[in-house]
Amino acid sequence: MEYYKLVEDRAKMLIPNFQKTDIYDILTEYFSKSEKFTQRGYNLNKGLLVVGDVGTGKTEAFNVFRELLRSSNRFFQVASCRQIIRDYTNEGAKVLNKYGRDSKHTVYFDDLGLEEVNVKMYGNNANVMSEIMLDRYESFKREGIKTFATSNLGAKEFGEIYGERMRDRMREMFNFIEVKGESFRK
Repeated sequence: MEYYKLVEDRAKMLIPNFQKTDIYDILTEYFSKSEKFTQRGYNLNKGLLVVGDVGTGKTEAFNVFRELLRSSNRFFQVASCRQIIRDYTNEGAKVLNKYGRDSKHTVYFDDLGLEEVNVKMYGNNANVMSEIMLDRYESFKREGIKTFATSNLGAKEFGEIYGERMRDRMREMFNFIEVKGESFRK
């Protein structure tokens, strides 16, 4: 119960007009490795894909937990999917390797699915985030490396953007957590 209070206190420090929602309890259970998380039907060995409408606090929740975990050496890297695409157009395959094959730690991808999908590099089209996710899936299978992400997409839309093959693999590597509610942005 103390960890729940710590999360709420940190959230109040970081977020003006903080309103506690279910996502904070679910993420608290996950990051504290609570049995309650598995009782909800989730798996502590998988990563997290938090989906829902815009403005429902998904990104803010991850920011709170990133700050909390930083002090316990359980940090995770944060990456904007749109920024990854911009970096890819400047740096090429080095970016794929940085977040995919060569990454040996947890990465949180913000706004998965909102990035440009077909990016041209030297005349070739690439679905950059799909390539990164495929590499991260292989790292998850081989080494248990987790991935976190937030998105405004639903399952069907993931299939349309990344293909059914990747959507199926995402089911294996992620706990899909849906956040419902109206936008907090006013």
